[in-house]
Formats: sequence, C-alpha cells, structure tokens
Amino acid sequence: MEKPETSPVVREFNMPRGNIFKRFAYILSFVGAGSILMSAAMGPGTLTSCLGAGANYGYMLLWIVVLSGIMNGAVAYIGGKIPAISGKNVFEYICDNVSPVFGKALLSVILVTWYMVVFAQGSAMLNLVQYITGTTGPVAIVAFVITVCLAGYIFTTGKNNAVKLASLMVTITSILYLINMFIIKPDPAAMLGGMTPKLPSLKDAAIVAGLIGGSAPGTSALWYSYSVKDNNWVNPKNLKFIAWDQVYFALLFTIFSVGAFLSAAAVLNPAGIKVTSALSAAKSLEPIAGSFAKWIFSAGFFGAIFTTIGGMATIGAYAITSLFDIGESLNDKKVKGFVWLGIAFVLLGGIAAKNAMSILVNFLGLLNVGGFVIILLLTYYTSSKKYAGEYVNRWYTTLLGVIITLFNLYAVITYITKFIG
Repeated sequence: MEKPETSPVVREFNMPRGNIFKRFAYILSFVGAGSILMSAAMGPGTLTSCLGAGANYGYMLLWIVVLSGIMNGAVAYIGGKIPAISGKNVFEYICDNVSPVFGKALLSVILVTWYMVVFAQGSAMLNLVQYITGTTGPVAIVAFVITVCLAGYIFTTGKNNAVKLASLMVTITSILYLINMFIIKPDPAAMLGGMTPKLPSLKDAAIVAGLIGGSAPGTSALWYSYSVKDNNWVNPKNLKFIAWDQVYFALLFTIFSVGAFLSAAAVLNPAGIKVTSALSAAKSLEPIAGSFAKWIFSAGFFGAIFTTIGGMATIGAYAITSLFDIGESLNDKKVKGFVWLGIAFVLLGGIAAKNAMSILVNFLGLLNVGGFVIILLLTYYTSSKKYAGEYVNRWYTTLLGVIITLFNLYAVITYITKFIG
C-alpha cells in the first residue's frame, strides 16, 4: 500500500510489566482518539433505542445491546486501521481506490444527513434543559444557549483539550449509568436469559435496526479515521494503540448502553410503560424507582447530549474540511470554524424545530445506507492482502467485519421497507 508522504515520530506500543493498575495507567496515557467518535455515539439516538428495546421487550434483547457494544469498537478499529497502514483517512482512501467522484458523492450524502441529525440535537437539549430548570420560559432558553455554546467552546480550545474533556465526559456519563444499574437492581436470572440470542417478530424488527444504527453504523469507521489521522497514528506500529483505544471506549459505550437498557427492562417494562424518548423515560422512572434514580439517569442523559453536540459538530467539521481539502486537525482555525457551524445548527434546531426528534430518527436510518457502503468496502480492503499487505485482518476481525456489514444491511433493509411497506 502507498505510504504516508510524511513520517511522524512513531511511538511504539510497549505494555509495561507489573500489576493490572500499572498496565491500566499505561493505557490511559494514550487513549483519547476515540473520544470524539464516542461523544457522538453516546447520544439521544442510542439512548432512545436502548430504552425502547428494554421497555418494549424486557431483557430479551440484552444480547443485542452487548453485541452492539462489541461491534461499536470493531467497526471503529477497521476504520482506524486504514490511516495506520495507508496514511489516509477513509474518505481519501475510498477516493483513491474507487473514484474521487464516488467518494465525494458518498461523503456529501452522509454530510447532509449528518447535519440534519446535528440539527435534531438542539431539540433534545432544549427539552432536557426545560425539564431540569422546570420552566419553558426565557430562563430555559438562556440556559440552553449557554450550554450549547459551552460545548462549542470546549471542542474548539485545541485538539488536546477537546480530546481530554471528551474522554472525561464520556467516562463520567458511563459511570453514571453504571451507578444507575446498582440502583434499579435488575434480575440476574433475567439478565442471563437476555444473553440468549432471540429476535422480535419481523414487524417489530425496526427496534433491532435502531440499536445497530445507533451503536455500530458503518459511518463510525469513517469518523474514527479522522481522529486517528489527527492523532498521527499513521504507521502500522500504531495499530495496537488503535486497538486499545477502542477497547476502552467500546467498554464505556457498552456500559452506557446496557445501563440504559436495563433501566427500561427492569423498571419500565414490568410497569407496562412505553417510552418515546430518553426524556420520557427519565420522567417515568421517578414514581417507580425514586427521585434519585431519575436524577442519576437525567444527569447521564445531560452528559450524553452535551458531548454529542460537541462530538457531532467536530466530526462534521472534519468531514467538510476533508471534502474541500482545507484542513485536517482540530488545531486548524478553519476546522474550528466549521465546528461552530455545527453548533449553530444545534441552536437553530432547539429554537426553530418542534419536531426535530422525528427528523433524528428518520435521518439516522438514511445514514445507515452510507454506513453500509463504507463498512462493506473497508471490510473487503482490510481483509485483502492486495490492499492490506502483511497487515491483513486476522480471521476474527474479518468475521466481525462481515457480521457488522450484515447488521448494517439489515438496518438498511428495515429502513427501506419502512417507506415502501
């Protein structure tokens, strides 16, 4: 494969000997590239899908939630592998190996749908701020604007600061949902039963598509490749850094998803309460599980939306500047400027769009189409010696790539039949 034109200083992976704490400290010393992607993934779309699955089906789909966490890390790793062995992000790689026209058309479609999803985040944040402040008046509007602008400021203070703060936020959010699991006390036997693979009827298959669409879309491979390149992990010797980075963040994502799912399965499902959003779930938790559970859940929800706003705006900025070849790093002023464009979309979505969450659901489905194309191509490229050379996938990575591709195809088919059926 073609090597990068420039050769950054290569830091080789060297796990220290000693106890588990020493090893964990070493891992924490370099993880962070996945924080921007995880900021976007751990949002209201994933949260609502997990809550809906738990509320509607009890513990039955726990295995899908856990599997989606594993796939979340695997799809990003496959995407991160591309810049590590080629020096190019996924968009550049597809342009080189398929055609520039195809690559630009694919990224343009994804970008349009992506910004519609960014637009929808404003409605989610405004509704949550109104709920927390207990008012729909000017106080809530001002608090909403300040909160969204703060997310923009944090993600434009420079790459290192953005990565550190995003890592901290997603870690705290996951911990809150871990605490919530202990508060609601799910049934261990029922959890064990939920780990046995079972699917709902075909007429209810959209819930599975929603879980996969929010957890392991093929677009994650594209987004993560930007962060890997920005982090200068553009050498095959960096592959272990990428792998451990995804182990850490996929674990956090799984805790987040499972915690939300179990809240609904253990509390809302037995009470026969259906949820249409994460906010409605928070409101429903209080009379059954108590105010502490409600506020822990709400705090986690706030953290999820806050990081999603910054993460999605940042990813959009990476993609725009890559499409027009005008910047690559969060330290570039032009990239920072486009982050603020995303923040403007969020503010507009909160103030002008009453039905933005319905837009979110619809456009997440359309993103699955682009994601399917991306993960299909990348699974092929990274599994082929012709393209990956000596760094070709191991059999289990290819198997995961195939499974992820099939789940993304399943999500695409479900999305299409929704409109023709």
